[in-house]
Amino acid sequence: MIAIRTEDTVTIISIAGRIDANTTAEIEQALQPLIEKENYLILDLSQCPYLSSVGIRTLLKTEKVLKPKGGGLLLCGLSPEVFQILEMAGMLQLFRVFTNLEECQNELKRLMLLAGESRKWVSGEFSFEFSPIENKRQPALLWNGQGIAGYNELGFSVGIGSPAESPEEEKEARGIFISNGHCAGFIPDNSAMPDDFRIPQNPGDAGIFVNQALSFGHQPMGIIRLAVPASLSLAQLAEALYPLNEQDTYGETAPVSLVIANFDSEKPTLSLLLVVDPKLNNVLEEYEFPGIQHLAPTIDAGLRLWGARFILSDIQKTPAGISLSHFLKNILTIENILGVEVIHQDDQLVNPVTWLFISEGISEASSLRLKIETEDNLILEPHKTFLARRLYTDSNHLVIKQIHGGYSAQTFQVTSFDHKGRKLRPTVLKIADRAMISRESDRCKRYANPYILNNSAMVLGTEFFGNTGALRYNFVGIGGEQTQLKWLTHYFHNWPAEQLEPLFDKIFLQILHPWYGQPIHEVIHPFSDHDPRSTFFPQLCEIASDELCISPDEQFFTVKEIGRQLVNPYWFLKHEFVRRRETEINYYTSICHGDLNMQNILLDEDMNVYLIDFSETKPRSVISDFARLEAIFMVDNAPLHDPKETEAYLKFISGFYGTVRLDQVPVVNYVEEHPDQVSKNVALTIKMREYAFKSVNQNTDPVPYCIALLEWIMPIVCYSSASIEHKRLSMIVSGLICENLINRL
Repeated sequence: MIAIRTEDTVTIISIAGRIDANTTAEIEQALQPLIEKENYLILDLSQCPYLSSVGIRTLLKTEKVLKPKGGGLLLCGLSPEVFQILEMAGMLQLFRVFTNLEECQNELKRLMLLAGESRKWVSGEFSFEFSPIENKRQPALLWNGQGIAGYNELGFSVGIGSPAESPEEEKEARGIFISNGHCAGFIPDNSAMPDDFRIPQNPGDAGIFVNQALSFGHQPMGIIRLAVPASLSLAQLAEALYPLNEQDTYGETAPVSLVIANFDSEKPTLSLLLVVDPKLNNVLEEYEFPGIQHLAPTIDAGLRLWGARFILSDIQKTPAGISLSHFLKNILTIENILGVEVIHQDDQLVNPVTWLFISEGISEASSLRLKIETEDNLILEPHKTFLARRLYTDSNHLVIKQIHGGYSAQTFQVTSFDHKGRKLRPTVLKIADRAMISRESDRCKRYANPYILNNSAMVLGTEFFGNTGALRYNFVGIGGEQTQLKWLTHYFHNWPAEQLEPLFDKIFLQILHPWYGQPIHEVIHPFSDHDPRSTFFPQLCEIASDELCISPDEQFFTVKEIGRQLVNPYWFLKHEFVRRRETEINYYTSICHGDLNMQNILLDEDMNVYLIDFSETKPRSVISDFARLEAIFMVDNAPLHDPKETEAYLKFISGFYGTVRLDQVPVVNYVEEHPDQVSKNVALTIKMREYAFKSVNQNTDPVPYCIALLEWIMPIVCYSSASIEHKRLSMIVSGLICENLINRL
């Protein structure tokens, strides 16, 4: 059952059979003499089908004996069952686990090699011991005006910056900062502002406005302790450690940073600092890195120290074998940090434990970050760039082009490349407020994927920064990456009505049939459901007053072109919508897109249809989406190029909206210069009304459709892209619809 052998001075214990209450005594007896003489043991479990809780306890006991000696237990060959048992118990992170024996042996040889590099030396009256942790060297990263960097990107770093908690940096909060990958301390240059610290739950989601900084990675090279307990100054410690660095640099610039745990019972601290020698000072001057010049006090041996320290309520002793990351997470907590302050060379340290970082040269941080290019002079604000980096972690290079800037969101076409330069599938980046992005992600999963999966964009990820959210969409058609997707708007402007009508039939009677073809009869509240102020346009009445000089408290207005007085729709919205908010109607509901415009419908060259933008998708009155498109056809795309055309269109529109019954064909008497365009708009509007009439099982009540029309026609006055003529047209058409409603109500 238990076989013990030695290969290349490495002891390997193989266990065949179960490790449970019946076998652990025998196993512990076999392990005892090995534990006493070895620092590391390999346990081969490839023939072990089961591990009980008693067996787990045996492994833990062995690990606890080996760790204080700088060693540990290495496990390999775990069966899926044993792996699952350890994972469920939360024990995997406590052991070094490897797939097979060869991997295990290679790692142990590396650890034993490192253990052989321990050093001892004397500096003045103090004796020091150095124990290696990691023999890999990485360049220090120099940050110089890099916008927002994530805590996970910065790792251990010292710099000038401020917490990134809003799109614009609060310059008054800028000053020295220190970070360790999961926590950061800030000391503003403005003495009127207090020091502060941040411990984000998800370090990758939190950022720092980095003006200048040097980062040193995440893993220290080794740990340094005093051979005999003593107190010494920070300057004495730095001077003692510098010769150790010189032995390893071979004349190259090798920035050194230190993490120092000070076990002073009166004032325990945790310091993070950069040691600036003459070589590093010259490099920083070349990079025009002035921050350290006035912050780093000079000590003997030509060294300068730059950093800060956390003042702690308590500090635990560092048991042998504990990782720096684990130690810091235990002591750098909201409850334990009392403040942050700049270091001084005469700071006294009691029995300090120091983690040493020695970097291999310096690289610019921008060379290792995701590269982002933009087209058409597009400038992305720092927080949007930060969101893009978090969404595209699988990429090395992005090319971003804005394709649509809507009223409440921006969308961008993103071409991305992996770390070997291979082009990834095209995607779309959408940026809007947090609530919209959250809704869109949720409703795409709830209402698009279960019903129209192959014809909807797939959400690949979402990220948030303050009140801003970003969403990554799949942008590939059924035909693969070469598929050319175009907005429905393109076909609307280039195709005649005869070609568009079959296309709209395909969209609404086939692809979206799972939505509109399964109406549910239930109670709706049309005036609250279709109030445009509750979605995108809370200031609609105020904007209408500014743009069209009409008060929402005036009940009527006059249209000189048609010689008629109409109900002021903004008065109707302010007074009647509120008064009738609880009005109930028995009607039909279905899943509706909620903002179905022609920029949210895309087609490939084979006329496969794709929908995007699901932030407002939910069950509501079944006719909602059809009314949305009618507003686009009849108002957004009305030919209003000069006063004569405008007058002709207004006369036509007053007859067209003489009735809004879904079972009646409206009056069409347009006779101006754009008959083809108007005929196309009318034909497609009639299509929408036919779809709506069919969806409500031929219910002739026009009230729900009229109210849904108002939801999208009235807000046109808020569109920055709309001309003043189209804004006025939206008021007039809304007034005609309100007149219909008042007569009905």
